[in-house]
Amino acid sequence: MKSTPKLAEGEEVLHHHVPNLGAFKRTALFMLAITIIPTAFILTLFPETLWGVAPMFITCLLLMQERFNLGKYAAWITNQRVVLQGDEEIALRDISMTDTFGNAVRLHHGADGQKSKLNYAKDRAALRQLIETARQGAA
Repeated sequence: MKSTPKLAEGEEVLHHHVPNLGAFKRTALFMLAITIIPTAFILTLFPETLWGVAPMFITCLLLMQERFNLGKYAAWITNQRVVLQGDEEIALRDISMTDTFGNAVRLHHGADGQKSKLNYAKDRAALRQLIETARQGAA
């Protein structure tokens, strides 16, 4: 995770969004729970093969990869912009709407309707409210 981005004059960091491990664990448990159904179904149809564990194996691989990539979801919310990891910046005045989706806060921005996500927020409603309040202050 990189350090705080360079700030313009008069700009201050309101919040440093760091992905929450608890939110990730809830997502992982949900994914594992829904993977049990196809795994059990395949194992009952083909009990003599190991292919029945393929859905669970794939889910575990995806979750392991996501766990190692949690740091890429960090962001800084300032009074002028949202700075995502990887130096992508979204000016608050360019954000047309925010909403919560799954375990993320989605930012709708740009003329072409781009969407960016702040994943694994500990409190999605509070993060969304912070961004909305900052947007109103920046307008």
